Amino acid sequence: MSLQIDQVTLKNIKSYADETTITIGSGVTAILGDNGSGKSTIQEAIGYALFDTHPFQNQERLVRDGESSGRIEVTFTVRETGGIYTVRRQAGGGTYEVLDENGDLLSLDTAGEVKEWVCTRLGVDTPDDLSEIWERSVGVPQTDFISDFTQTETDRIDTFDPLFDIERYREAYSSLSGLEDEFEDEIGELEDDITRLEERLEDLPEAKRDVTNYEDQVEELKEKIASLTDEIDDLGEEKDDLESLQADLDDARQELTRFEEDKIPAQKTTLSNAKDRREKAQKAKERLEEVKDDHERYLEAQKRLDKLEEKREKRDDLNSRLTELSGDIDRVRDEISRLKEDKHEAEAAHNRVAELEPKKERYESLEAEIENLYEKQERVEEIDERLDDIADEIDGLETNAEELREEIEEAKGRREEANRLTEFQEQRQELVAKKKSLKNEHQTCREQNEELRAIELGEASEVSCPTCDQPVTAEHRESVLEENEDRIEEITNTEIPTVESEIEALDDDIESARKAKEVVNQIPQLEDQLDGIITEISDLRSKREELDMERENLTDALDNLPEKKTERNELDGVVDEYHTAKAKATDVDETEAALRDARRTLGERLLEYQRVQDDLADFDDLDTEISDAGAVIEETEDAHETYIRKEDDAAELPERQEKVEAEQEELESLREERDDVEEMFEGLQSEFDPERLTTIESELRELRTDRSKAEGKLEDRKSDLQDAHDELDDLKEKQERKQSLETEIEEVRRDQEFARWVRNSLQQGAEDLRDLVTSEIGDRANMIYQQLRGNPTETLVWDKTYNLRVRVRGQNKPFDTLSGGEKMAAALSVRLAVLEQIASVGVAFLDEPTANLDQQKKQNLVAQLEDLDELNQLFVVSHDRTFESMTERTVELNKDEDREVSQVVSE
Repeated sequence: MSLQIDQVTLKNIKSYADETTITIGSGVTAILGDNGSGKSTIQEAIGYALFDTHPFQNQERLVRDGESSGRIEVTFTVRETGGIYTVRRQAGGGTYEVLDENGDLLSLDTAGEVKEWVCTRLGVDTPDDLSEIWERSVGVPQTDFISDFTQTETDRIDTFDPLFDIERYREAYSSLSGLEDEFEDEIGELEDDITRLEERLEDLPEAKRDVTNYEDQVEELKEKIASLTDEIDDLGEEKDDLESLQADLDDARQELTRFEEDKIPAQKTTLSNAKDRREKAQKAKERLEEVKDDHERYLEAQKRLDKLEEKREKRDDLNSRLTELSGDIDRVRDEISRLKEDKHEAEAAHNRVAELEPKKERYESLEAEIENLYEKQERVEEIDERLDDIADEIDGLETNAEELREEIEEAKGRREEANRLTEFQEQRQELVAKKKSLKNEHQTCREQNEELRAIELGEASEVSCPTCDQPVTAEHRESVLEENEDRIEEITNTEIPTVESEIEALDDDIESARKAKEVVNQIPQLEDQLDGIITEISDLRSKREELDMERENLTDALDNLPEKKTERNELDGVVDEYHTAKAKATDVDETEAALRDARRTLGERLLEYQRVQDDLADFDDLDTEISDAGAVIEETEDAHETYIRKEDDAAELPERQEKVEAEQEELESLREERDDVEEMFEGLQSEFDPERLTTIESELRELRTDRSKAEGKLEDRKSDLQDAHDELDDLKEKQERKQSLETEIEEVRRDQEFARWVRNSLQQGAEDLRDLVTSEIGDRANMIYQQLRGNPTETLVWDKTYNLRVRVRGQNKPFDTLSGGEKMAAALSVRLAVLEQIASVGVAFLDEPTANLDQQKKQNLVAQLEDLDELNQLFVVSHDRTFESMTERTVELNKDEDREVSQVVSE
C-alpha cells in the first residue's frame, strides 16, 4: 500500500508551542525557512508518529522546553482504499492511537498493535523494519545524506544491505559458519564410539559358549532334584500314615484319661446335686400345707386395706381443700379492707390534683425558658472560640501578605535583568551562526584542497579552479592550498575557540536571565495572591463584627437566668407530686369495681367451705377400719412370707425328680463310652511301630539335605546362566549399536555436505542479489545524475560494494575526490533511485538537498523530482528560497524569536 500525507498538527513539539496545522498536498512540496525555523521538526514528527523513530537519545527531546509533553497528529489517505486516518502520538507521554475520518478511535489497545496497523497501511513487513526504512530511505537525516557513501566498504554494506533485505542472507550465512566443524566433531565422536564397541565385541564367541555350558548344567541338576523329590514324597507318605496312627493313639489315651478323671466324676457330682434339690422341694411342699390358712387371711386383709387407703386419700384431699378455702377467705377479707382504704385515698388525691395543676404548669414553663437560655449560653461560648480563631487567622494572613509584598518587590527588582533575555539569545544565535559559518568555511577549504590535489596537471590543463573558476596551474594550486591551510588553522585554533568561549559565557547570562524572567512572570500571580489575602482579611473582619453584635444580644438575655433558676428550684418536686396524685385520682372507679368483685368471691368461698365440711362427715369410722385390717396383716405376716418363700421350690418337685432320673442315665452312658475308648486304645497300640517312624525320619533328613545342596547348585548355575545371557545380550546390543553408528556417520556426512552447499549458496546469493540491486538502481541513478549535472559525458557508477564513483572520459573519479556539488548530485541521484525502487509508502523527504548546487542544477533537481512517478509525495526541506517558484507547493515557516515559537507564514 501507499499513502498521501494530508496534514500534520503539532503542539508543544520543540519550537511549535501553539497548536499548529500544516496542510500538505500531493506532488513535490517545499518546506522553506531560515535555520531554526522548525523545518526539520516537521520531518522528525512524521518519522516519530508513523515510523517509530527520532534522532534523539530519548523522545523527551522532541518536547518544547518547559512543557511536560507534546502532541503530534499525522492525517493521511491510503491511496488504494481511500480511507482517511489520523495517527496521534504523544511525546513525553504514553498516548499512541489511531482515529478514523469520523474522529472515532480504532480498537488498538497497545503501542505494538498500533505499529502493526501502521505497517499494514505502509506495506512494511514488521514494526522492526519501520525505523530502517525511514533512516535509510524515506527520511534520511541531513548528516547521513552524503556520509553513508564515504564509509568503508564493510560499513557501506552494513548500511545498505538491510535496506534491500540482503542482510538476511548474510545473517543466515554467518549463522552456519561453525556448522561444518560441528559435523566433523560429531563424526569424530561417533567413530570413537565405534572403536570402543569393536574392542568389546571381541568377547562375543566366548559369551555364546558360556551360555550353552551353563544351560547343560542346569538341566542335569533339575533331573537330580526331581529324582530326590520322588523318593522324599514316597517316604513322606509312609511317615504321614505312621504319624496319623500315633496321633490317634495319643487322642485315645487322652480321651480315656478324661473319662476317668473328669467326665464320670463330674457326672456323679451333678447327680448328687440333683438329689439334694429334689429333697429341698419335698420339704417345701410339706411346709406350704402348714401355713396355707394364715396366708389366705393375710391376702384378704391386704385387699381390704388397699380399699381403705383409697378412702383415706380422698379424705386427705378434702381436708387439704378445706385448709385452702380457709386461707382464701382470709385473703379476700383482707383485700376488701385494703380496697376500702384505696377508695378513700383516691377521693383525696382527686382534690389534690386540682390544687397542684397551676404550680406544675409554671414549673414546666420555667424549664423550657431555662433550657433556651442554656442554649444561648453555649452559643456565646462558640462565638468566643470563633472570635479567637478569626484573630489567629487574620494575624497569619497579614504575615503572608507582608511576605508576598516583599517577594513582589524582589521580583520587580529583577525585571531589568529579565528584559535582557532576548538580547542575550540574539547574541548567542549570532555567535552560533558565526560558528556554523566558520565550520562551513573550514569544510569548504578542505574540499577545495581535496579537489585541487586530485587535479592532474598537464601542459594544457583545462580544469577550472574550485575557488575562482580560473585554469589551474601548479603555482596557482600551491598558492591556494597554502592560503586554505592557513585559513583552516586560524579557524580551528583561534576563531572557533573564541566563539565557543563567548557562547559559554552567554549561556550563563541566558540562564540567569531566564530565571529572572520566570520570577518576573510570577509577579501577576503573586499580586493576585496578595489581593486574595487582603479580601480574605476584610471578610474575616466583617465576620468578627457580626459575631460581636450577636454575642452582645445573647448576653443581655442571659441576665434573667439566675432569677428563673431560683423560682424553678422553689417548685422542685411539684411535678412528681402532681403525677402521683393524678395516678391515684384516676383509680376511684377501678377500686369500686374491684371491691364488688372481692365481696362476690368471698360469698363463693364460704359456700364451698360448708360443702367440704359436709363431705368429711362420711369418713368418721375410717381410721378404726384401717387399724383392724392392719392388726390381721401383722398377725399373719410371718406365715405369708413363709408361703411365698417356699412356693417356688414346692412347685419344682416333679421337674427335679425327672432331673435326678436323667442324670442317673447319663452316668451309665458315660461308663459305657469309657469301655469303648479303652478297647480302641488297645487296638491302636498293637498297630503302631515307633522304630519304623524313627528310621523314616532319618532317611528323609538325608534326602532333603542332598536335594537342598542340589537346589543351591542349581540357583548358582541359573545365576551364572543369567549373567552369561546378560553379557551376550549386551554384546548383541553393542553390535546393533555399532551398525546404527555406522549408519549415523553416513547420514551426518550427507548433512555436512548439504550444509556446505547451503552456506556457499547463501554467500553467492547475497553477492548476486547485491550485484543485481546496485546494477538496476545504479543505472537509474546514472540517468538522474546526468540530467542533474546536464553533462551526458559523466557516468555515475554504483558497484556491488555500494561504492560511488564518477567516470569521465574513461577516467574514474572516486567519491571522496568529487567536489561538493558533485557529491551532492551523486548522493541525490542514488537516494532518488532507491526511493523509486523500494519506497512502497509513496512518501520521501530530502533534507537540504541543494547544498553546493548552482541555480541550473537546482532547476534540474526539481525537474527530476517531478518525474519520480513511484512517489506520491516528495518533501524538500531547505532554506533555499529558489524552491518557492520551482515546486508545486510551498510551506514557508518563520520563527518568532521573542517567544521562540515557529509559525506557518504561508502555504
